[in-house]
Amino acid sequence: MKSLKRVGIAIFVVFSLLTVSCGSEDSESSTSQLTATTAAPAATTAAPAATTAAPAVVESDCDIPDNPVIAMAGPVLAINPDGPGQNNLPSVQIFFATYDSLTNWAIPSDGDALRASLELGNAGTVEPQLAESWDVSADGTVYTFNLHEGVMSDAGNEMTAEDVKWSLEKAMASAATGAFWGFVGGLLSGDQIEIIDDYTVQITLMAPEDKFLPVLGTGWLVIYDSTEVKSHATEEDPWGQEWLNQDSAGFGPYRVTEFGPGGDEVVLEARENYWGDQPTIQKVTQRSAPDAGARLQLLLSGDAIYSGELTTQGLDKAEETDGITVTRIPTATGTFLALTYEPPFDDLAVRAAIAQAIPYQDIIDVTFGGQAELWDSILAPPVPGYDNRFFRGYDIDAAASVLSDLDADLTLSYAEGLPVDEEVAIFVQSSMKEAGFDLKLNKMPRAQFDGAKYGRTGEVQFFVDAIDAPAFFDAGYYTSIYGAVEGFLNWFGYASADLDAAMAALVDPSTRDQALLDVQEIYANDYAIHPIAWTGLKYAHSSCLEIPKAVTGNGLINIQDFVPAG
Repeated sequence: MKSLKRVGIAIFVVFSLLTVSCGSEDSESSTSQLTATTAAPAATTAAPAATTAAPAVVESDCDIPDNPVIAMAGPVLAINPDGPGQNNLPSVQIFFATYDSLTNWAIPSDGDALRASLELGNAGTVEPQLAESWDVSADGTVYTFNLHEGVMSDAGNEMTAEDVKWSLEKAMASAATGAFWGFVGGLLSGDQIEIIDDYTVQITLMAPEDKFLPVLGTGWLVIYDSTEVKSHATEEDPWGQEWLNQDSAGFGPYRVTEFGPGGDEVVLEARENYWGDQPTIQKVTQRSAPDAGARLQLLLSGDAIYSGELTTQGLDKAEETDGITVTRIPTATGTFLALTYEPPFDDLAVRAAIAQAIPYQDIIDVTFGGQAELWDSILAPPVPGYDNRFFRGYDIDAAASVLSDLDADLTLSYAEGLPVDEEVAIFVQSSMKEAGFDLKLNKMPRAQFDGAKYGRTGEVQFFVDAIDAPAFFDAGYYTSIYGAVEGFLNWFGYASADLDAAMAALVDPSTRDQALLDVQEIYANDYAIHPIAWTGLKYAHSSCLEIPKAVTGNGLINIQDFVPAG
């Protein structure tokens, strides 16, 4: 296997920040943490028009405080989607609340609903937002968006197609997370955007891309009130970035009314002139609580209605507490092992034996309490085209026939403070011992572990990964991110000419069905990673509320998406 050669490294560094930094250092499991090539052509039918209802607060029999608290694992650094808080989860949650996008990318909390939506590809998980509908050309490259009329910002300016063009150009010019999402979705230049009239904008892609519509709804490619932002811009700062760090100019459901010192407390209030339905939570204070135990206590005591990034034990405690609900949403998050290709671990028989020594069902039943599914293909179970026919599964005798004679040292590393990761490591160590191999474990400080993993320093040869996940439920994206030469989650430089050919065949409708099987068979034989369990993410919140969906395959949530418990 040849060494990994980074392609387009600047773009993928941005993505690495998105994948990692949305978590915190005390997040502790795949059920409590967050993380982010070419797909089939987009559908050629227009999306259903969004329903624009008169602003009305949904009534609830539950006692939701007038000014509830949401506890997050740190302060809000900035509320500018292209600013220093672009990948800081507390900041992301605030700008997700104050801005809307052309579309909304929604991952339903119901697994069956997710699978049904994915029958249309990634575009099936998209809802209209500021664009009430759109039309797609027959070749899948030209998108014509019809905007809602009468959409007002907090400053009193009406949204027009000029705001859309300016906003997307700002994201591209900022060369930040928004630019990366544009790169994934095929929007690279303002020349691709044409204003047809005040309420119609047309975007032309270089090739069909079914990730384009969800990319527009990620929450980073937001639409600004460009008139308001320009009034605060300067010659040195033409996009008004500095002003936007602590002020918002969006068309979203909330306004920021207080930005406390250091961003430790930020107060949001629902906008009475918001174009859509009024959110259930009319006023909310987001509070910094860096310690996971403190966040849990705020929730258990009733002082917080939602606490983000809890530990596994915290989620278990929350689930046992009256008045608290833990919602699992089937995001793309899963748990897997990444293994070096240094000899003898480049031997495919050795890699297969390690896979056969993994006690999958024990990990699912004990570590995840039965609330996970076997990840038995490189594609997670909901991904269209998923097929598990090549999966070998647990076979301790077959594993022993190879591992018991293996004369090599191997150390499985994991981050300190992540009990799920540690439990997975212990299960794997115990099972490999049964197969006759002495696997060593290495618990590393979180910062050191992350530095070694993401920096690819060579300090770790085998590790547990329960955080990183693809952003899309898409076969091409899964295949690329774990095994392409430039794949961000291709940890040890896996490369395969057969995989490259199969990925190329994925984009041709005439060869796609066979290519879907080919990529899964190649991964099953080569083990670029060792998948274990598809886990999704868990969220603990007041039982007065429900979370019907997450945003993006990685599993971010919007404050405005909380609804009264039914």
